Amino acid sequence: MGNALTWIFKMDFSRHGNSSFYVEADPALPNKLKKMQIPTSQIEVLALVGKELISDEVMHKLLTKLFLPGSGVVVFDASTLGVVVDGEVSTSNDVIREALSGVSNKKSGTVDVYDSSSSSYLDGVRAVAQNMMIFLPTNVKKPARGRTFESSLGVQTDSYNCGIYVLLAFEIFYGAETLGYLDKKTLQCLRYRYLRKMMEE
Repeated sequence: MGNALTWIFKMDFSRHGNSSFYVEADPALPNKLKKMQIPTSQIEVLALVGKELISDEVMHKLLTKLFLPGSGVVVFDASTLGVVVDGEVSTSNDVIREALSGVSNKKSGTVDVYDSSSSSYLDGVRAVAQNMMIFLPTNVKKPARGRTFESSLGVQTDSYNCGIYVLLAFEIFYGAETLGYLDKKTLQCLRYRYLRKMMEE
């Protein structure tokens, strides 16, 4: 907790601010953090501080806060697939279809695939995305082709900001203003932005 508070007080907010990703100090944030009970499931938000890896659970919670019901975005929890063994999932097709039932038609015509580090995993992710097309609701036009989504963020060069790049890229995909290449101080500001979002009631 002490490290988190020190990190907050050292934040340089002059590094960032565009119309979609504007970041400013929240005077109430330190007190919100101090009031957290330890141990508690809330403590996972501290992974957003500094140079920590953020978990799938934190990413999922952030996405549900960023894209509220009715936005046309379905935040798909990967645990819906159950246990994956040799490329097979333990969940029935009906459960997956139900999880995707609120998908909008806004980005119809393509399957967009993103990999923040431009790694060899991209082909595998594209294959999974193509296979999941059969589970889209009938009102959604089935994509005709797959393509790599270019976020304009540049290639992630460290191991701990992967989740941040993915969150930012998804917001840009959904229409947020592009950011361009990110330096370390800007990434810290964006982590702070996500920490504020996680601490909202």
